[in-house]
Amino acid sequence: MPYTSEAIARLDDAMEKIPPPKEMKGDADYRVKTYVSTYRQIFSAAGFDYERSVMRIINDIQFDRYRLNKATIRLNGLARELLRLHVTNGVHPKKYLNEDCAELLLEFRNLILSNMKKYGGC
Repeated sequence: MPYTSEAIARLDDAMEKIPPPKEMKGDADYRVKTYVSTYRQIFSAAGFDYERSVMRIINDIQFDRYRLNKATIRLNGLARELLRLHVTNGVHPKKYLNEDCAELLLEFRNLILSNMKKYGGC
């Protein structure tokens, strides 16, 4: 997903058609599976790839390669939400994310843990 206001508008339109999961019921595995599946559908409806978008923002955060705008703030929040979901539910990221995205998400967790002052918590 590009870091533009047009991309955010497309994502918002997709979220109106496919609402993001809220207060999901079921066991931890089901909640993670539902979350990832729903966001894949939302991003796809907007014309983007969910995992590639998450990977891009995590890479850009790690190397300070992005400008702060609504799109980067939104994607940063979604990446942290995904990480928080996996940590709180105890489901390994490799179970429902592609291998590259899962590994990068784990690196993101280590980055946050190693420098809470700079990156804040999830």
